Amino acid sequence: MEATLNYIRFLQACITPVALISGIGLLLLTITNRFGRTIDRTRFLVAELDSGRTLKREVKINEIRILNKRCKFLRSSIAAMVISIISSSLIIPLLFMMILFDYPLKLFGYIFFVLSVISVFVSCIYFFLDVVLSLKALHLEARDYL
Repeated sequence: MEATLNYIRFLQACITPVALISGIGLLLLTITNRFGRTIDRTRFLVAELDSGRTLKREVKINEIRILNKRCKFLRSSIAAMVISIISSSLIIPLLFMMILFDYPLKLFGYIFFVLSVISVFVSCIYFFLDVVLSLKALHLEARDYL
């Protein structure tokens, strides 16, 4: 009976980190899609510039610079999300050791959880900076029509 109760407590305790990992995974999917589109757009512009058949060469070069900054922001955002997933994942074996072996490791659990939430916050800041830069690039590309 004691083993069953420990198992139930373990499963109940794992719900929060698993839900956090799931939500972060969806955010990570969104960010990696934006990262891929940014890389694709950069490759397209570089190919256009290399072909020599481009108008507004300076505008395209500025857009590539902005895209490069966006890639750096998105890379930082992805890195912060991965840190969050790793720290959330570490909570689960920690809970297992705490419940099964009765180790007093609550402090480490708090640290991993706070690190996970702070990493999501940092990732969102980088994501917002990417959105700001994408609007700047759009303005460069469409300023003659705005």
